[in-house]
Amino acid sequence: MTSDAAQLSSLRGSARLTEDGRSPEAVVEYVRRELVGLLGLRGCRFEYATLMGRLPRLEHDGSVWLRGGSVITEYADRPDGETELRVVGGGHYYGRFLPDACPGRPRPSEQARSVTVTLAAQAGTALGPGRPVPPGLIRLLRPSA
Repeated sequence: MTSDAAQLSSLRGSARLTEDGRSPEAVVEYVRRELVGLLGLRGCRFEYATLMGRLPRLEHDGSVWLRGGSVITEYADRPDGETELRVVGGGHYYGRFLPDACPGRPRPSEQARSVTVTLAAQAGTALGPGRPVPPGLIRLLRPSA
């Protein structure tokens, strides 16, 4: 896992991009790259305005849950494959990051999960109300074929 200094640097970097009025694409791409490094991921992608499929979800308190009808499962360890990290700004849902964990890696610390949620919130601020949705966002941030 990463050090406190690296986590703080990630937060400062995304805050600086958002405060400087950088494009939403730049902020989302920055956060996506930071998530890969901070969480030791195999990969991570962003889906704009998509809620398809049932995936374990990283919640704002750092817990990971899978909700399916009346069954709710909390993960004590890192789930295999992708996990959903929703991006919200100003109370509006904009999309989700889909971190893809490396098999066998331990669950990130509570602090790392908290930093992850904060980074997603900063992406939500960049995409937030009053900002037009960039036409290239979907094309730019989906994995290439």
